[in-house]
Amino acid sequence: MVKAWKRIEPTKVTKVGWRTIVTKKFIDARGDELTFDTMDVEGREYAGAIAITEDNKVIVARQFRPGPEKIFDEIPGGFVDPGEDAQAAVCRELLEETGYRAGDVANLGFYHKDCYINAKWHVFFITGCKKVQEPQMGHTEDIEVRLLPIDEFIEGAKHNNMTDGTMVLMAYDKLLGLKNKA
Repeated sequence: MVKAWKRIEPTKVTKVGWRTIVTKKFIDARGDELTFDTMDVEGREYAGAIAITEDNKVIVARQFRPGPEKIFDEIPGGFVDPGEDAQAAVCRELLEETGYRAGDVANLGFYHKDCYINAKWHVFFITGCKKVQEPQMGHTEDIEVRLLPIDEFIEGAKHNNMTDGTMVLMAYDKLLGLKNKA
């Protein structure tokens, strides 16, 4: 039976540019001391939305990503600010990045993106989104807002054209339900 490891101090936090590396030490089930470098501030939260227009198109934020040096279609979303509710954060991010106001919001839960990242991602499914303004992008954002048919959106997630495949999987049944109503 797998047992949780015991975390021991010291914990070291290092800033590298705008990234945070947290070095953690553990005693594993065999009694060995192990050290791991993890990424992001402990307790950080993000929120993303599978956002659907009134005519059942999926809103994506197309942008260049420096790690893989590739342009991806991404789920609108971003940081949950300290003290901010995750649903309020995702609605704010949707409006800022795409210019669309949220309609009906359903919380699909959250997940951990990677075993070496300290943050968690909240996932929302939003229908009835309406364009109300132009996007208000941040300094490092260069976004092309795209509206995709549900099938194209799902295929993009399957074929490495998106960075948020887990969110698509969490919304898969709801996406199929909308597609089948059309």
